[in-house]
Amino acid sequence: MKREFIYGQCNNPISQLCYGKSRKPVSKVGCGVVALYNALVFKGIDAEFSDLLRAMEKLGMPWLFGVFGTKPFGLKRYFKKNNIPFKNYISVKHFKNSLTDGKIGIVCAWNKGFRGLHFYCICSENGEYRSMNFVSSDQALSFDLLQITPMRFVTGYIL
Repeated sequence: MKREFIYGQCNNPISQLCYGKSRKPVSKVGCGVVALYNALVFKGIDAEFSDLLRAMEKLGMPWLFGVFGTKPFGLKRYFKKNNIPFKNYISVKHFKNSLTDGKIGIVCAWNKGFRGLHFYCICSENGEYRSMNFVSSDQALSFDLLQITPMRFVTGYIL
């Protein structure tokens, strides 16, 4: 079954699903799950969003029971458990240099004003970048890598 990208955690039908033991809605804390889901869709890996939520919960990936969303370095658990090749970066420079054509990236960065973290999925095609869930939308949006700054970058994954 062909899955569709999710362009924002506030979009239905996923926005009111709950994540973690805190039972917070995906619209508030689900960006990590959405970014991972989009990366899997991009790679052609079949995943049902609700199954992915449960799998992440079972792997202990919600941060403080989901109050703060997903643990920044928690995605490694999912990739390892499911034998999905990935590289993890803590250097924004190395991450940007490695995000070449045909690659999919997941960024975890501080929001403006350091008000929480945000995960988003970006892809590179023909030297241009597109974001699936940097902001809530109904389509992939053009993305400038300059938006990923060293001060806000926490970690990144490339598949």
